[in-house]
Amino acid sequence: MAAGEEAWVELMKTSFGMVSTCVRASEMMIASSTVVGARMTIMCDAARSPANGDYEEIGGMMHEKVIAFSKVGQALVDQWSGMLIDASEQAQHVVSMLDGRPLGARDLSELAERWLAHGTRMITRTMETGELVLAPVHQQATVNALRLG
Repeated sequence: MAAGEEAWVELMKTSFGMVSTCVRASEMMIASSTVVGARMTIMCDAARSPANGDYEEIGGMMHEKVIAFSKVGQALVDQWSGMLIDASEQAQHVVSMLDGRPLGARDLSELAERWLAHGTRMITRTMETGELVLAPVHQQATVNALRLG
């Protein structure tokens, strides 16, 4: 039952990763409040005195968001693609086993091991998606907070 133990180890490691994701989400929220406060001041200053506005900062706001959220979209596409490829390989394996003969005990044992590993990969990929999606936004928010704070 080594596959069962491996599954639990993978699930535990991924659970710790989810705790790390929560910490990063908190860091991002704190950084975002610093960035929003600083940028509101920059925009108000530009509105009061248009000739002296920091238009480089104002103009860069949209650009950085497009880049960060494009990375988020790519991370989601990569995760979904990996999951679909994995599911397709599992289905192909089952079809190859059903080559017109009944499944024996050894086949069922192999299927159980493969499906346990497959299910674990699907669950851990799903659990890891939050970190992958958060990473580009967290990075941009924390860099901006350091620069503007």
